[in-house]
Amino acid sequence: MTQIFVILVLSFLTGFSSCDNKKTENNNSDLKAVQVDYSKIAILPFDSTQYWDFKSCERAKLNSSDMIKIENLLKGCIDIYNKGLELEYNQLKSKNKNAPIDRNDFIIDLSKYRRQYVAVTNNKGEKVVWINCFCVTHGIKWKKEVIFVLDGGNCYFNLKINLAKRECYELMVNGEA
Repeated sequence: MTQIFVILVLSFLTGFSSCDNKKTENNNSDLKAVQVDYSKIAILPFDSTQYWDFKSCERAKLNSSDMIKIENLLKGCIDIYNKGLELEYNQLKSKNKNAPIDRNDFIIDLSKYRRQYVAVTNNKGEKVVWINCFCVTHGIKWKKEVIFVLDGGNCYFNLKINLAKRECYELMVNGEA
């Protein structure tokens, strides 16, 4: 009975967090010099027939400065997301001390993810990047094909980053089946 309750609560929390489309801004005024791991990143070209979220946009290129901004903003966004879920995890764990609740089912560790970036320039001239993150590729040629998965929990998530406004938004974490 407790396991069913835990599964239901986890499903609810994961689904709830995936519906949060509020903007999340990283207000760090100076960018930290970070190392960008290009082996975990695929920059895919914008294709208007495939990326329906982008309206009236044109393909954009990313330079090394953009990549550092993306890395910093993504880390800041995920840090904020993780803080909220850490609280939920701790509350759930304290109420169900013997339940087999795994912290890794809540928290996103960016070092475990591969990423796909699609960069566009919107109708305001701002560079926006759709970022698709995943921890399993299922044999798909992820450096060439967009990974779309239903369910899968926090192993799969995506969001957008507006480089001009220095904000991330529309973070969507997949739910559990």
